[in-house]
Amino acid sequence: MLAALSFGQAENEVKAAHAEFVKAAKAGDTATLEKLFAPELQYSHSNALLEDKATALAAIAKGKPNFQVHSESIKVYGKTATIRARVTSIANPNVELTVLLVWVKNGKQWQLVQRQTTRLPAKS
Repeated sequence: MLAALSFGQAENEVKAAHAEFVKAAKAGDTATLEKLFAPELQYSHSNALLEDKATALAAIAKGKPNFQVHSESIKVYGKTATIRARVTSIANPNVELTVLLVWVKNGKQWQLVQRQTTRLPAKS
């Protein structure tokens, strides 16, 4: 029973870290993102642009992305976790994406180390 409790706790922690990331990204809150992003962050966009931590922080602060998360699936593997989410980037026109995020537990803090987005085909 203890293993299941630990897994559920880790899943809840990752879910909370992701919610904090979404809130901070939308607000352009770089102080919070600085804590949530691991030093070796690789932040990849659907157009193949790859940013490191400093570049991603600057871009988010400048652009304050507007997006909605529709669903998320969390898998925990010890001190590593993945989140696969469906996201709509609010633009003109809106862009539908899938996002894969990889989180690692550094001490007591879950930090984002990888983000990869894929643009979904337009609906017919």
